[in-house]
Amino acid sequence: MDGHLKVNRCWKAHFEKMGKEKSKKAAAKAPKEEVPPPPKPLVTFHLCGTDELQICGVLAAFNLLVSSLPSPAPFAIVPLKAEQVIAAMGSRAPKNCGVMMTDSLGRGTPLFGLKQCLSGLAPPLPSQVESSNVSQWMGWCESVLVPAVNKPDKLLEKAASTLSSHLSTTPTGRISDRRSLTIADIYAITTLMPIIPTFKPLTDPSALTSFLSTVPQSPLFSKTFSDSGRFITEKAPSDGLLSTLRGIFSSALYSTFPEAPELGISIMVTQTKDPKNGEYQCNNAMELFKKLPKPNAFKAPRDVALALTSEISHPLIEKLDVAGPGFINITLSTTFLTDKLKNLVVSGDPRPAKPKTAPKKVVVDFSSPNIAKDMHVGHLRSTIIGESVCRILEYTHHPTDRVNHVGDWGTQFGMLIQYLLESFPKIAEGDMTGVDIKDLTAFYKAAKIKFDEDEVFKKVAQQNVVKLQGGDEACRKIWQLLCDISRAEFEKVYKRLGVDVKECGESFYNEMIPGVIEELTAMNLVVPDGGAKCIFVPEYRIPLMVQKSDGGFGYDSTDMAAISYRLRELKAGQVVYITDFTQGDHFMMIFDAAKRAGWWNATSHKITHIGFGTVCGEDGKRFKTRSGDTVRLVDLLDESVRRMEESLLERNKEGKGSIPEGEIRSTAEKIGYGAIKYFDLSRNPTSNYIFSYDAMLDTRGNTGVYLMFAKARLGSIINKAREAGVDVADLEKAGGLELDLGHVTERSLAIEILKFPDVIENVLEALAPHKVCEYLYNMSLVATSFVTECRIMENGVPNKSRLLLCSIAGNVMQACFHLLSIECPDRI
Repeated sequence: MDGHLKVNRCWKAHFEKMGKEKSKKAAAKAPKEEVPPPPKPLVTFHLCGTDELQICGVLAAFNLLVSSLPSPAPFAIVPLKAEQVIAAMGSRAPKNCGVMMTDSLGRGTPLFGLKQCLSGLAPPLPSQVESSNVSQWMGWCESVLVPAVNKPDKLLEKAASTLSSHLSTTPTGRISDRRSLTIADIYAITTLMPIIPTFKPLTDPSALTSFLSTVPQSPLFSKTFSDSGRFITEKAPSDGLLSTLRGIFSSALYSTFPEAPELGISIMVTQTKDPKNGEYQCNNAMELFKKLPKPNAFKAPRDVALALTSEISHPLIEKLDVAGPGFINITLSTTFLTDKLKNLVVSGDPRPAKPKTAPKKVVVDFSSPNIAKDMHVGHLRSTIIGESVCRILEYTHHPTDRVNHVGDWGTQFGMLIQYLLESFPKIAEGDMTGVDIKDLTAFYKAAKIKFDEDEVFKKVAQQNVVKLQGGDEACRKIWQLLCDISRAEFEKVYKRLGVDVKECGESFYNEMIPGVIEELTAMNLVVPDGGAKCIFVPEYRIPLMVQKSDGGFGYDSTDMAAISYRLRELKAGQVVYITDFTQGDHFMMIFDAAKRAGWWNATSHKITHIGFGTVCGEDGKRFKTRSGDTVRLVDLLDESVRRMEESLLERNKEGKGSIPEGEIRSTAEKIGYGAIKYFDLSRNPTSNYIFSYDAMLDTRGNTGVYLMFAKARLGSIINKAREAGVDVADLEKAGGLELDLGHVTERSLAIEILKFPDVIENVLEALAPHKVCEYLYNMSLVATSFVTECRIMENGVPNKSRLLLCSIAGNVMQACFHLLSIECPDRI
């Protein structure tokens, strides 16, 4: 451990010295009035092992992480230089130490780290000559390649030519003459990773093309970078309370116990159930005491906790108490809480700050009904989960493409075209008079019955498929008519649900498929099998069939073309598919095949399948009508509104409601649609659930109706204050008002409000709308307790501090309703 501490101190001293010299030079050049100087860098690197690829893991992950941070970053950064990495190879530092980078506040808040670097990946370099060669190329990557990628133009062309020329002269096709993979190869690849899907070398491309496609597929590289997320133990924190506290305690942990990363210790801070002894608690002392090497200076976990708290001083924390065997109770500063709330009043926007750099584009594939069929209850979850996921991404500033991958191509259209021709003979002549398909499902069922029972009809229908795919004008016109009729029906549902989605169906990719298959074949990924063309994916028994034995294309073909288009043409950094969970294996195979084709990698892209469970009836089976038919989505929406309308009319009769008669219907629609959405979104998408109108429309408990009542209650209080002469909007504009958090429910509400950034961070990471629901329900409970126990109106005079709390809480609740695509009525 002494060696570890020595190396750590050397590096820390080195960087502090660099920071001081840099600051002195800047101060000498700058005019005296341009003070204060920039923040002093405080960066700690725990470099591990003597193996070059271990050091490379640190270097590459560090560079990738830094490149993804806002620019300018909210803290000082000292880059990890190539020369320092090479020098560190001889330092004989202990293995598995990890990396930590801290900001310049106080002792430094840990922002992220590498918990454990890989060990034993490759033998040392065999000679000083080769070591020098690799070192030179490391320097070239740093001084030439990195700037070229950041500012492409002609710099990238020149750098690509230089690298490709060198690679073409080595027997290995790599940077080293003797090694198949070195730190320089990985540095070059990780630098180019973000642009590999669209990168086209302009000069002497063959060697570089091979390098870019083969190195990421090598087992050694895959082992190092197949899941870069596991290197990251702590991300850049949001401005939420929990993130800030974890940063504070992590800093104290690493400062007091530098060996913590080695021991696998990460900070645990949680909110307490009873705030009498503190609102939050840190429970690391017991685990740390057990893992610390013996002998040491600590006799009990309590001593560890005391040592940890002695390193902490932050304006967020008012008091720290060590209780029992070592629980650290945290009491938050009232001044800090009120200052944060004032900032929220001024900004009027509770979301985390907008990043300085543009986030990568996200494509979300959701809803996906079939042409010539009504949307039914099976489309409910994909549609509303997809809309909420898109709103979460857009709310956090991610450019988002909302894609409706409708089923508008395939063999069934031959059947539908023939049935339409026989039902309306004049349609063949282009005469659409009298063509009116009101019930798409009934039309489809009738066509299917005739297809199954009439062999002549079936044969003609199959010939129609060939004509349609061959571009026959008459078939195309009828197909287009079916699509237009279906779109009009779909749009009625989307409008009622407040869903915005752009159609890009299966037919859109039809012309791309042959080229994609040809490309995959050239990569030796496609294997002939019984006349069909297949891609065999490891661990899956059934292959992807990219072309049928009759030359036709199916779902596998379309989905391979779609993922290629989304990653390479749309340049999406993330693609999200939202379908029922039974399609999970299919999409895992599509993702794996796309990865093997080199279209994406885990470092530069993120691809996710959100699989959802089934909507069931009270019998536990798929939700159907009494006759056994699938429930049309429009009928489900109508029934919810009808029941809610009856309930509101009854409340008015009983004197419990005050909604004008002319607003009853529109209010019932908002509540009815919102109740359906919340009933679905409040559950983990992977689980099945039993659909119940009574449970969904209940005014008590964790339902959308209760939450809308709670929000409307806050609005009612604000309206009453306005009638009494105090407009909360004027208070917000004025600013400077002292907020009072003296009552326990006032303080609880303030803390709940300020948890919102942490919630958004967690929701974005998992794209999990149900976490928004959990927070919204808790917020409603706390807000209801606040308005019940604290008088906002005293003898007709509003308490301005409490009125502002009502307004801030209402704004945060409204933000949650927006993320869930729920339109909340002003009054109920």
